[in-house]
Amino acid sequence: MMRTIKHPGAKLDPRVISLPCRAEKMRLILRSGVSVLAAVEEALRDRGYESAVVHIKGGAFLPLVYVMPALSDDDTHAAWYSDTHSPTGRAEIEELVLTFGRRDGEPFLHCHGIWRHADGFRGAGHLMPHDAQFAEPVEADVWAISGAILDQLEDSETNFKLFTPVDLRSANPNSGQRAVLCRVRPNEEINAAIERTAAEHGIERASLHGIGSLIGCDFVDGQHMASIASELFIRNGTLETLEGKPVSKLDIAIVDIDGNIFEGEIARGANNVCVTFELLIVEG
Repeated sequence: MMRTIKHPGAKLDPRVISLPCRAEKMRLILRSGVSVLAAVEEALRDRGYESAVVHIKGGAFLPLVYVMPALSDDDTHAAWYSDTHSPTGRAEIEELVLTFGRRDGEPFLHCHGIWRHADGFRGAGHLMPHDAQFAEPVEADVWAISGAILDQLEDSETNFKLFTPVDLRSANPNSGQRAVLCRVRPNEEINAAIERTAAEHGIERASLHGIGSLIGCDFVDGQHMASIASELFIRNGTLETLEGKPVSKLDIAIVDIDGNIFEGEIARGANNVCVTFELLIVEG
């Protein structure tokens, strides 16, 4: 039986919010000495973009400030966050993905990743973007988005403010490849949601990028994460059409409430979204 979670508010439709857009791939340098949020905002602003999905491998934080997933201690949310972790010294970045957009009219980002503390501890979770900084400039692989933006809006179902695709007139209206910007709501099976949304937008082959959370997780190699609260990012995601049907594959890294990290390809058709899944589907 599929795992589900009860959120405080009534179920909302549509279960996947999606907007067509364009996505341009680029490699940017994110500077040190300012918050991660400021570094990302500056780099994208210089290119005329207000929303993006960013993938980083390598580099370091100084300081690193983050939280991990946690259970909620009241009935106002189905899941919550741990106390803040602020390890001393330089923290090496293993891999992270962030979604960038706006909140209350100002630039904002949502980031999940894996890093290694100065003492060697391998940690993972949700970066605090106003507090963490890069130790030196880092290179980032970026899908810069035109025609839509992720905007953090109040969501009565989960009682969170969540990145949601909204229309945006762009300075780069025809840049890049055809794409779809999405938010998948709770209790939706993630592979099915991706495949259905791609088909609705006429996309048969794509790369998949983003972050989110799942209610436990089953992997193709038999691994099982039992935690109902989690934080994950897509390491590699693909969509292709096989025998006339769309088939998605997601290779992820995910952390549970105890800090255990699970990695690999997830079992298709077995994993429901916990709070949200922010996704960019890029054709080609």
